[in-house]
Formats: sequence, structure tokens, C-alpha cells
Amino acid sequence: MHSLPSKSFLGTDYLQFGTAKQQELFRDLEEWKILKCLHGFKPTLAGTIPLNIDTDSSDVDILVKFNIPAHLQKICYAKFRNLPNYSFSEKTIALRVTLVCRFETKKFQYEIFGQAIEPTEQYGWIHMIVENRFLTLADPTFREEIRNLKKQGIKTEPAFCKVLDLKGDPYKILLQWNQKTDEQFRELLFQKGYQINPN
Repeated sequence: MHSLPSKSFLGTDYLQFGTAKQQELFRDLEEWKILKCLHGFKPTLAGTIPLNIDTDSSDVDILVKFNIPAHLQKICYAKFRNLPNYSFSEKTIALRVTLVCRFETKKFQYEIFGQAIEPTEQYGWIHMIVENRFLTLADPTFREEIRNLKKQGIKTEPAFCKVLDLKGDPYKILLQWNQKTDEQFRELLFQKGYQINPN
């Protein structure tokens, strides 16, 4: 399966025509009306399932934007508190107030990640777009290596940096790669011995 251009990740249409796991996620989101419940907060999927690099233990990341933290807390409590392993917490990440809501359905573990900025400006989205560019440009062995590292328990951003031999803080490095050209992506992949997709 080819990776998608970044704009295709907005919405959930692509899930209906994706992998078996992606189709299952689409049905679960519909059944529990999860995105509909979060309608006012611009819910946007991110993470490994959209990229088809998930493992059995991967959760579903939903990025949202709030204006007033208490509003998001109220909606999450009203809509999801009766689902298994519900929790809600507030933390500070990169100097931003961040709200995290977790719960489970029978099929998936969900994490709603809220900040006072657009989902497409949040680090989780930018990381996913950079990862998608590498996956799109590299041959399928690259995806398999990432997936193998993840099965060993390595998180996604560190897995990419390990495979690409990029040194430093993996989360900051992937943000920096968002500024680079496709040519720079191809060059790095070629240096690491990957075939480049001719698309």
C-alpha cells in the first residue's frame, strides 16, 4: 500500500479503503461516534494506524484543539466516562497546556490529545507527516524495519531516527525534517541503502 499525501489524512475517508485494521478503526469510530462527539474540537487522527506501521499494542491518537480547557474536559466526561479505563489528565508539553483523555472500546485504545492550537500545528501531526514522507519515498523494506523496531517496544519517532541513523532528540529531529525538501529525504534514504519509489 502506498502512503498518502498529507492532505488525505484529514478526515477518515481513507480508512474505509485502507488496511483491514484501518477499516476496523473506521467502523469503531462510527459505532461509538467518537469523532462526532468531538465535533467542536476539530478531531484529527494521527499516529501509527493511519501510516500502516501499527503493532498489536498501538493506540489510536486523536488530536483536538480547545479554546477553553474545561469545555473539552466536560465533553470527554459526558461522552466517554463509561467506557473502560477512562482517564483525564492535564500536563504541560512544550510550554503548552495539554489535556489527555484515554479510554478503550472492545477493539481499540484511544488517546485524545488536546492543545489550544490547530491539530495540524501540533507535534504529533507534524511527526506523522514527516514519517509519511519517508514511507512514501522509500521501498517497502523501510516500513518493515520500522515495524520490527516497534514490535520490540521502541516508540515511533525513535524508531525512525534509529533506522535513518539520525542522532539527537528524535522528537526535535523529526520536526526539523518538516522543513526539508523531498530531494533531501531521497538523499538520506539513498545514503542508507534504500531503493527510492519512482513516484
